[in-house]
Amino acid sequence: MLTQCLLYGSWLVFPFIAWMTWRLRQPRLRWLAVSMLAMALVFTWSRFIETRIIRVQDTTLDGIGADLDIALVSDIHLGVYKGRAFLDRVVDRINALPVQAVAIAGDLTYEPQGQSLEDLFAPLARLEVPVYAVLGNHDQQAPGPDIDAALRAALRTHGVHIIEGEIATFDGIRLAGLGDRWARKDDPAFLRASPSPLPTLVLAHNPDSATDLLRSDARLVLAGHTHGGQIRIPWLYRWAIPSAHGFDRGEQSITGVDGQLRVFTTVGVGEVGLPMRLFNPPTIDVLHLRH
Repeated sequence: MLTQCLLYGSWLVFPFIAWMTWRLRQPRLRWLAVSMLAMALVFTWSRFIETRIIRVQDTTLDGIGADLDIALVSDIHLGVYKGRAFLDRVVDRINALPVQAVAIAGDLTYEPQGQSLEDLFAPLARLEVPVYAVLGNHDQQAPGPDIDAALRAALRTHGVHIIEGEIATFDGIRLAGLGDRWARKDDPAFLRASPSPLPTLVLAHNPDSATDLLRSDARLVLAGHTHGGQIRIPWLYRWAIPSAHGFDRGEQSITGVDGQLRVFTTVGVGEVGLPMRLFNPPTIDVLHLRH
């Protein structure tokens, strides 16, 4: 109910802008009208414009042990704020990129009650390269109904490989999947039971999962979850990032169980809480992995 109020109530900003514009004609308290109008315009940008932008960001990561280009996407959050039409645009952008695989780092949904998951995620069937995914905390829908099983079935229908607790091998690398940390599904023991000389990437939803890994477990951890703060007001945004270990966005080195690990965190393409983004548009990260 609250999310619906935020979604539809935000349209009231347009009559408010019209009213503030009319108030500019009155000399008395004009400075207040200017201030309120400026804030309303920033709100309009973050609610109706920036959330619809799809940015493609290229990053080259050396020392991975393989030459491969991967599109990393996370936090799609289809449901109350975004729907199939937005995912269609994301798929179109990815299909235009020179990548060999797509990795989806969880949180594909956000309150999709009453909507067909198979229909919502149908655009994924159009992706022209292999797609690998893990689920995230919002895909468990706590404290709401758990849609885990239904979501997995819908994704498999559209050719998405769900690799939680599993290892996929392609193009000279291994991609291992960790489940959601808050759901306690990110135990990396299966990795150590299957050693390999191939370089291993770990796909996780929550970057905090990297703190339980050994250096021998992964050359690189790919994650989402943080949204980069979503509304990235300097200094203040850090309070909104749901990470216990200081993860933000982009590449970071953190101390794992036995040393330093490399983690790349994408800001995602969807929104939760407020249907807004600021200084932080939806982003597809293209990772150019190099020897």
